[in-house]
Amino acid sequence: MIKLISTFITRYLEKNNPSLIKTDLLKIQYTLEVILGNLFDFVVIFLIFLGLNEVPILLLSYVILISIRPFMGGTHCKTFISCLLVTIMYFVIVLLFTTLTPKLSNSFYIIFFTISFIIVAAYAPCRNLKRPVKNKATLKIISLISLAFWIVVFFNLSNMQLCNCIFISIFLQILQIIIINTKGVVSNAKIYKHFFSYTS
Repeated sequence: MIKLISTFITRYLEKNNPSLIKTDLLKIQYTLEVILGNLFDFVVIFLIFLGLNEVPILLLSYVILISIRPFMGGTHCKTFISCLLVTIMYFVIVLLFTTLTPKLSNSFYIIFFTISFIIVAAYAPCRNLKRPVKNKATLKIISLISLAFWIVVFFNLSNMQLCNCIFISIFLQILQIIIINTKGVVSNAKIYKHFFSYTS
């Protein structure tokens, strides 16, 4: 459905704007697919969290996600359905960890965030063949600034649920960076044949 809509809009633009070349049209279609897909994912997940009365946790996690993932990169799904399922799983994990995990020691958090900062400095942004990284140095700096911001917020909060939400959101992002760099380039095709058969 998402692909059909984006293709329809792209073809309409192609017919009514002859100045657009093939590369422009491909970029437009890809952008439309991303925007429409993300919008639909958010609406579905919002309704789920609304039913669970956990909208604030969803919104915080989503803000963290959109403030770090576009700059650091991450795994990408091959199909719209797999993307929706993985996204739902992602936010369910965030919710469970946020509400069920007790406070850990400050030493653990300091070690974790230090390692995370090093990983981002060394490996972000992740490469993506469908959307090549052209300004790697800039994205790396923004990634580090964004990560540093959330680390500062984390250590200045007293609410354990909010701290857990920040922690697990960053952990899942760092995990993706490790996975991608372990296997090499993100190709939107395949990483593993089993668990990662729905992502790339």
